[in-house]
Amino acid sequence: MVQSDLQTHLYLTCPSAPYDTQVLVNNRTASASEIVASALHDNCKAVLVGERTFGKGLIQSVFELHDGSGIVVTVGKYVTPNHKDINGDGIEPDYRRLPDLNEARDYLSRCQSKKLS
Repeated sequence: MVQSDLQTHLYLTCPSAPYDTQVLVNNRTASASEIVASALHDNCKAVLVGERTFGKGLIQSVFELHDGSGIVVTVGKYVTPNHKDINGDGIEPDYRRLPDLNEARDYLSRCQSKKLS
């Protein structure tokens, strides 16, 4: 992870694996876990299986004021590697049920072909 000023960049690298990855997501998958799932997905390393994710895409800090009250300030937001803002919408999975191995392989193969073209 590389951090600079108010922006944090998460770099995930995954060499060609001898297996296909399926990431299980649901409406409780939120925030950074959504970004990790989408990073694997957007880079054709995994298919997403389950339900739409929560959609927590804001990074917030809480500051206490001198009178004892507080303020919440949005200091950043999460976006997928394909620059999709997930806040409020979440991420729709590729499959509602676990796909069989060939189905997942075909999906990832088509994804990689699209990225190359």
